[in-house]
Amino acid sequence: MPTKVLIIAGEASSDNAAAGLLRELKSLIPDGHFYGVGGKKLAAEGLEQLLSAESLNVVGITDWWDKAKDVLVSYRKVLKAIDQRKPDIAILLDLPDFNLRVAKKLKKAGVPVVYYLSPQVWAWRKNRVQQIKERVDAMLVVFPFEKEIYEKAGVPVEFVGHPLVDALQPRKRYRDQAVIQKAPRIALLPGSRKSEVRYHGPILKELSVLIKKNYSEAQIRVPVASTLSRDWVMSRVGLSREELAEDSWEVLHWADIAVVASGTATLETALIGTPFCLFYKVSQASAWIFKNVVKYKGFIGMPNILLGRQVVKECFQENATAAKIFSELKYLINSGPSRLQMVSALLSCRQLLGEKGTHRRAAQMVLNTLNRRLPPPPNGSHGLQAT
Repeated sequence: MPTKVLIIAGEASSDNAAAGLLRELKSLIPDGHFYGVGGKKLAAEGLEQLLSAESLNVVGITDWWDKAKDVLVSYRKVLKAIDQRKPDIAILLDLPDFNLRVAKKLKKAGVPVVYYLSPQVWAWRKNRVQQIKERVDAMLVVFPFEKEIYEKAGVPVEFVGHPLVDALQPRKRYRDQAVIQKAPRIALLPGSRKSEVRYHGPILKELSVLIKKNYSEAQIRVPVASTLSRDWVMSRVGLSREELAEDSWEVLHWADIAVVASGTATLETALIGTPFCLFYKVSQASAWIFKNVVKYKGFIGMPNILLGRQVVKECFQENATAAKIFSELKYLINSGPSRLQMVSALLSCRQLLGEKGTHRRAAQMVLNTLNRRLPPPPNGSHGLQAT
């Protein structure tokens, strides 16, 4: 009988991380059958897709209501698969509103759960730590400060490092100041979720008009996440097809300056070493809840959180306007020393994110959890072995 492994990754960054993990798991669990929810990267690694990650692409508290029907249908499909094809182990990545509900079902079914890419319990909804303790057998965290939070709560946790340390190398060159001031290369990253692009598209559309009006020789590139339609993104941001791109990392190496929606892309930008401005906008209801119920007062950008200070300008909600973002963009274009100071600070994030080999360490933790669940084989060996 094959070892059945359920994987659920509901967005582009999770899809990337899960694909790297699956690559390692295939060598550690050679008889494994891997199925679940994922995007193009997971599918390319051989995941049998129960449904596409795009069906779970939502952001913000109220946006769940907008896609409630799709999410509910997806949830029922996953529960049906758990009942009919009971997995030997489940790996859940990010997407806490969905995955913690699935984890409850898995726990009742006696399926061990490994959670990779933790919910942001350090930022908001701290009560989730108790849910995680009850439903998750092993938490694999990618930021060093997360380990202490889970250890204090009694959750089995391992800091495995961040997968982006393996994936990304710092850029090797920057263009001269005079060239940048005359013809800046600007990357606009609207986010990987449809709901993010819905809110961010109009801002970037207006911003691109300001850029072209003030810098006639400027070049703009907008990378489109694998989970989104290029035509749909093009219609939201109002740029030409030639200004869209597929590979966000390639675009960030190309750009002199970037405008980046809060999320994994901010850390990617930092590790590559491209100076940028951060922005984010959600529905008014989500923003009100975030400010008045959650009352989170910290930074929203991971580089700022890691470094404990505002290295990158943050434009959130009412400050996420084309005019305010353009003001910061113009400052970065005109101030070479400020850009260099930002680059130096951004690149220092790498030292805080562990050594290379994240996916291998994470895969080994999955294997250890699986071996604790499986009965001893008749030949007296100790379960599946690392190769």
